[in-house]
Amino acid sequence: MESMSEHTHDGVVGGEPLQIPAFLGMTEQQSRLLVALYNETDPEFAKNMPTALPVAAQQLSSEYEKRNSVGKKLERANVKWAEEYKLFDDVQHEAVEKLSTTDMNIDKAAEGLLLEDNEDGSIHDLVLGSLLYGGIRREPSGPDDRASMSPVASPNFEGAKHLLERALEKGYTMAAVQIGSFYMQEEKLAAGANLKDGQDPKLLAYEWYKKAADAFNPMACHKLGFFLENGIGCKKDIKRAIEYYQKAYEQGYPDSAHNLGIIYQGYAEDTASYRDIKKAIEYFERAKQWGYSASCNALGRMYLLMSKNNDLAKEAGNPGSEPEDYIVTGIELMEDAANNGDADAMMMLGLIFGSKDYGLYDMDKAQNYMELALVRGDLEAYNYLVRILRAKMAARVALEKENLENFEKLSQADKEKLIRQLAKDATPDSASHRQCANSTCEKKEQEPGSFKRCGRCQRVSYCSRECQKEHWKNGHRTVLEVVMEPHQRGFYYQDGRIAREP
Repeated sequence: MESMSEHTHDGVVGGEPLQIPAFLGMTEQQSRLLVALYNETDPEFAKNMPTALPVAAQQLSSEYEKRNSVGKKLERANVKWAEEYKLFDDVQHEAVEKLSTTDMNIDKAAEGLLLEDNEDGSIHDLVLGSLLYGGIRREPSGPDDRASMSPVASPNFEGAKHLLERALEKGYTMAAVQIGSFYMQEEKLAAGANLKDGQDPKLLAYEWYKKAADAFNPMACHKLGFFLENGIGCKKDIKRAIEYYQKAYEQGYPDSAHNLGIIYQGYAEDTASYRDIKKAIEYFERAKQWGYSASCNALGRMYLLMSKNNDLAKEAGNPGSEPEDYIVTGIELMEDAANNGDADAMMMLGLIFGSKDYGLYDMDKAQNYMELALVRGDLEAYNYLVRILRAKMAARVALEKENLENFEKLSQADKEKLIRQLAKDATPDSASHRQCANSTCEKKEQEPGSFKRCGRCQRVSYCSRECQKEHWKNGHRTVLEVVMEPHQRGFYYQDGRIAREP
């Protein structure tokens, strides 16, 4: 009997390379390999992957954006801020509609608006005029001219900005937020190339956000807190960052509650003096209540860490009676975060269910969460998903070779136990030629053992020190902190919930 491993190798099926377009941000080679692996277990699904998964990604992204829209975040704030944002959102749609019905004729679309300085134009007219005229961009010099896409590159930028300044004078703070966002887009797209006299777009963005923040606009308060926390356009100042985050938090802005939780965890060098684990949990809990999935994930991680760090649990006030309770709570919180679209929670759950470190080893669930993480845009999940699929294939191949006549007579539990053991034996730890763990690198060992393994987990390998640093920065550090140290056992998964053995 031919084994499945003879059919599939690095994107080749039956000796012929698969003709697969790149999808989900993967390279063509990565896309071919993934489809080839799925082709062995679910050919129909494999055939549709390049089109079905991007559609699923768009749907998940859309749902996530709806749950985390600015409008939703402002629901708990003073009605003034919600109304300001709604006006801006409505005017954006109106601008698109006017341009489409006037065949992109801006002057015709702006007919009837009071925009001249000697006219008392309404906030609506001023914002709409700014969007209509500011939407023009200069002609790009070539296909790589990203700077031409910046709003500052518009030949009408100064005029559009002036209209927003007039709206701000009428008390419309979203105008200052919009001007600040113009300068941040300039920074991202052109690094200030469209500005005169060497002006710093980050500094200009900071100044405009501050105008709105000083008027207590919660969205602007959060942005200013972020700038101060990270030294963007200003000197880094954690104390002042906390003050502005607090202003936004007091108006129910979930992002600020989350960032306050991060600061009070005190993990960074410049936040260590602010460490207060009880406060961190309090802010994460509030953001979680406000539907912020990243805080739900952060809480889950903290509970998992508390299961093996007694000092951290003491700092938190010992919210759980036993280490096992922390694990149950932590997994439930992370599952809640994943169900609400948090890609990082999906990735971490895939790692947890793919290891035996918490006694929850379940390859099907590991595969499911890695698939979700990949669809949500976390390319780090690709390498882990490939390993899971190869391990499951190898397990089935092993059963074929053994020709176990009594296999069907085994109980379902024993079948699963056997498959899992065989899969464990076939994991990449036993592979002869290992691939670099950095998701953006495709290098493989020329000689077995030539890549250096991670000194802590001994599970992943790197072709270079640079790849190791990038992988560490992009999440491997978190993996080591949360997943890799074996601890409590005695858990099982049942009916979609984590439970403890009686």
